Amino acid sequence: MGSSLKSFIKDVRASKTLAEERSIIQKESAKIRTKLRDDHLPLEKRRKNIQKLLYLFILGEKTHFGQVECINLIASDEFVNKRLGYLAAMLLLDESQDLLTLLTNLLNNDLNHPNKFIVSLALTTLGFLSTLELARDLYPDVENILKTCKDPFLLKQALQCAAKLIAKDVSLLDIFSMEYISSIFENHAICTHSVLLGISKVLQSILLAYPGYLDLLREDGVELNGENHQILNDGIKFIPELLSRLQSLNVKSSQPDYDVKGICDPFLQCEIIYTLRLFFLLDVPEIDRFKNKFEDLLSQIATDTDGSKTSGQAILYETARTIFSLDLEQPLRILGINILAKFLSGRDNNVKYVALNTLLRVVPQEPTAVQRHRKFISRCLHDPDISIRMRALELTFAILDENSLVELVNELVKFLESASGDDKDLIIFTVDNLVETFEKFKVHDEKWKLDIFLKVLELVGSFITLEKLGDILIIINNTEDLQNKIYVVSKMLKVSLSNDQDSVIQIFDDNLGWKLVTIWCIGEYADLILLKNASEIINEESMTKYLLKLDSEYGTYDSKITQYVLTASLKLSSKIDNRKCIEDLRQIILNHTKDPNLMIQVKSVQYELIFSQPREIRKSILASMPIFERKVRTPDMDTQSNVHQKSKPVASNADLLLDLLGDMDSSSGQQQGKAPEMTLSSESTKPENSKPTDLLADIFSSNVNNFNGKAEPVGTSSSLEFKSTVTLPTNATKIYDGKALIVYSGDVTVENGSANFELYFEAKSSVTDLSCQSAVPKSQKLTMGSLYPSASVGHGQLSKQSMKVSGSGKLKLRVKLKYNSEGISNDEQFDHKFNEAL
Repeated sequence: MGSSLKSFIKDVRASKTLAEERSIIQKESAKIRTKLRDDHLPLEKRRKNIQKLLYLFILGEKTHFGQVECINLIASDEFVNKRLGYLAAMLLLDESQDLLTLLTNLLNNDLNHPNKFIVSLALTTLGFLSTLELARDLYPDVENILKTCKDPFLLKQALQCAAKLIAKDVSLLDIFSMEYISSIFENHAICTHSVLLGISKVLQSILLAYPGYLDLLREDGVELNGENHQILNDGIKFIPELLSRLQSLNVKSSQPDYDVKGICDPFLQCEIIYTLRLFFLLDVPEIDRFKNKFEDLLSQIATDTDGSKTSGQAILYETARTIFSLDLEQPLRILGINILAKFLSGRDNNVKYVALNTLLRVVPQEPTAVQRHRKFISRCLHDPDISIRMRALELTFAILDENSLVELVNELVKFLESASGDDKDLIIFTVDNLVETFEKFKVHDEKWKLDIFLKVLELVGSFITLEKLGDILIIINNTEDLQNKIYVVSKMLKVSLSNDQDSVIQIFDDNLGWKLVTIWCIGEYADLILLKNASEIINEESMTKYLLKLDSEYGTYDSKITQYVLTASLKLSSKIDNRKCIEDLRQIILNHTKDPNLMIQVKSVQYELIFSQPREIRKSILASMPIFERKVRTPDMDTQSNVHQKSKPVASNADLLLDLLGDMDSSSGQQQGKAPEMTLSSESTKPENSKPTDLLADIFSSNVNNFNGKAEPVGTSSSLEFKSTVTLPTNATKIYDGKALIVYSGDVTVENGSANFELYFEAKSSVTDLSCQSAVPKSQKLTMGSLYPSASVGHGQLSKQSMKVSGSGKLKLRVKLKYNSEGISNDEQFDHKFNEAL
């Protein structure tokens, strides 16, 4: 094994197995650790070991044992040692390391060094590793460089370092005043492109830190007046010159030093556009008078910049972001959308991704303009890059409306046809949103809609969640045209009951979703199909054999299939006349009366009791499902709960619907096994003294809470459900609007030195595994309750968490949210300052 860095890298890359690679790395790491302990080791060899340590860092290995050695190299007088030491410090140390205190004196010395390259290294490191303490200790040295230095190279570094220091400590806005920057800006001899880029960075930091600076003044009890806004007023003077510089950069000129593929200094152009965007976002009258000129300039840049090169694409992307951030006039917004759509036709995946991401954010502003480019968006659905496919799916659903429904849904089905098992998250996301789409929009061609769901079940039925399977069953059940219902069920049964076993196994071998829907349709619509579409394939014997086959294949290890088969067997027995088939169905139920699974055993015993009833009674009990609807939760649901509980009793079909939903997975409760909450329509209600209802209540007396034989509506079967519903107070204040969650704060009650309030989390889309972590200032103590009713929040629903803060000072809260939404893990953080104080 060689001793040089080159040899070490070659040995690692030449290793044939993972174990061999680990062995080489561990041995070399041990050698480096041993050698660094030698105080007499020459600096040349120390440098070699630090170089290897940096390579280990790139590989993700532990390098903490070399952190002190970085400080030793920086303390050396030789430039070559300092350069490596500063590089290693920036990589191996971070802002939280206690070792940074050792850097203070070294950085102070190097910032005043006569060699400008050493000063540059110190400035870069200070900006990169700056902590609050370092910023406050060393800002005078940076300020001195800005005052006295005339070298553009050092000014560029000092300006960018000052920008980082301001971002770290907003109180430094008083120190790095606009006077220094203005004097540099006006001196054309030293204000080169690199210096102008540094000025842009400082202006960005000032504009971003300005609101925090005003908050700091308020906390200190300073009364805000015109003098406090002087910093901003001084900054406004830069706007005309920045516009002029940006315009001159956009004009084609022969400046080979700054030319990047035919574009003059794209880095500077992007920074100036971003700086001007921050100015105009302040919405100050003195700034708005330059807005028309800025709009014209953005239009010129968007028109004249060559978008075929990466450098031009960067400028165009920044231009588009600025147009939508400032919500400029519609012609400019359409121009921005056209720019982003053009990116989608390129080959660069990074450009495609940022274009899709930006289009997704601007759909609410210009939905029609984005829709015009759905051809390019649809192409991205088949891109090899999974991140692009995900963004394309999100954008497709965002632009989908009644006019584009058929075209885009067909494109989504094509995507599902080409999807593989590795795209499970994308498949689940697509199916979930497809179901929601058909619930949202009225589809006039029901046959086409049912064909779509049949195709989806055929393609990806094994990936569909039980909740969405329940939604698909609702859609089939609620089909208004009986002929369409018969059509789709017959089509499904012909495939499932076909004797062509090879094709069935090939298509549906592990397709659990298809099988569950088929079983349910047999139980619900066997009589309709036998009456209208009976054939050699679809008959009483074939349906019974299908249920027997599934029971024998899945009865011992899949409780979901078993529960569906049990319910379908019971229902089918009331719809057929063949005695042998009826007996076979009875045996299916009897075989599970001693099932190890308690829920299946209880259900089988109950079903056996129903089976023993006369046929006419069974028919009335086991009638087909009525039309049922989702229960829509509203903020005032709690106030209406008593009305729901006093509603008229529902006929026996309600209990049957409970059984149907129970099939979704009785053992897993409401979290994932059951279909969404439903309520029956008013058409399904019957008088209280309905005889079948009394009988069914008698049979299920061990499970029904209402012993008077009155079945409660589905979704209101227990008063506990209403107690677990969280409602949003009318005086709640929105404090954060995230990707999938909106956070509200209830009233804050302050008494006896403590504040009590509640946070409400409203889901824009279904959210699971929600975790809320909060922090308060050091002078305060926070006590948090648990999320109520659960950490899973459905679309449009709420969860809440109680907070108690004690201590002193202004009431502030930092909240970090972690949750899963649409198969993606999200981390979000925000700060909120309350008006109250302790």
